[in-house]
Amino acid sequence: METSKLYPVGRALVGSLFVVSGIGKILGFAGVAGWMASMGLPFASLLLAATVALEVGGGLALVTGFQARWASLGLALFLVPVTLIFHAFWGAGAAEFQNQLNHFLKNVAILGAMLVIFDIERQRVQAKAGVGILRTHAA
Repeated sequence: METSKLYPVGRALVGSLFVVSGIGKILGFAGVAGWMASMGLPFASLLLAATVALEVGGGLALVTGFQARWASLGLALFLVPVTLIFHAFWGAGAAEFQNQLNHFLKNVAILGAMLVIFDIERQRVQAKAGVGILRTHAA
């Protein structure tokens, strides 16, 4: 399967978002862990360490293309609870509603990108293996 020369650029740009986010969490570890604990998450420091590993590791995998299929799947699965827990706009007060809605929608868009990357990488693996790929066309 051939992809555009823009595909690895786009994949790397999305990956850089996770790398920068993970590094930010490292630099502000105590504050982020405290915020997570205040949201009711148990073992906040442990969860934060796992988050940093996933964001930095998964982001670097997307940037380099190494195991990008599994990185995109892991990050997609990670985004679902993170988005629902930390950007619950439906429960936000009037002052925070729009901000939380924006973050929620941003994460949904990034989740979409992860699913696209996963599918492209899956097709690339199948093409290398010589497995036939059923193509569908959206209306």
